[in-house]
Amino acid sequence: MNKPIISIKLSSKNYAGLVNLGNRVAASLTGNLNFMTPLPTILALQTAITDVVNAIAVWGPRGNRGGHADLLDLRQKALTLAQMLKSLSQYVQNTAQTAAGSNYVLMASIITSGGYQLANTRTPQGILQKVQGFHNFVSRKLNPNEVKLKWKKPLNTATSGNVKSYKVLRGTTTDVTAAIEVAITTKGSFTDTNTTATAVVWTYWVIAYNTNGAGVISDAVTVAVLGA
Repeated sequence: MNKPIISIKLSSKNYAGLVNLGNRVAASLTGNLNFMTPLPTILALQTAITDVVNAIAVWGPRGNRGGHADLLDLRQKALTLAQMLKSLSQYVQNTAQTAAGSNYVLMASIITSGGYQLANTRTPQGILQKVQGFHNFVSRKLNPNEVKLKWKKPLNTATSGNVKSYKVLRGTTTDVTAAIEVAITTKGSFTDTNTTATAVVWTYWVIAYNTNGAGVISDAVTVAVLGA
């Protein structure tokens, strides 16, 4: 699994959310042997929570709000609580990492015991599908003995940077098992050149690669190329 990271997505203006998170963290850290010296202290956190609760009451419900000074006081106290929760999250993260080392399962367990939630881990890409739109690109700028191939990333690519490279295969028949590797590129195109004096017929395939290895091989593209 990926290294577990704490996620706090609350705005300092989400007063009720901050109070709920604060109460959960305070309850989780109290008596927790994983976190013997929380900083800020649990007492300081509970005081900050109480300050926000009281400020919410003074500000009042919708339709019966307090004055502008009451709102400013609430915002300041909520900001203080948010900063305290952020500092505590760093303490929990660092303490868990020190205790667990590279055991990420244990690290995640220690972190969540402190009342914090983990950021969502990325879903593994899995095997890539065929590249899209694989074709022979015709252009007057190409020499007669050149062939330019173009394609787009596989349809199921989760992120733009997921494809690490493309392997281009070339064969003199339509049997891919007899083809040879002629290029590895990070681009969506490849230009091949016939350096012989005679015309040839080449068949190409492209395979996308990611951290899981080779994807699904593309359909074949067969091109007649003149000699040099």
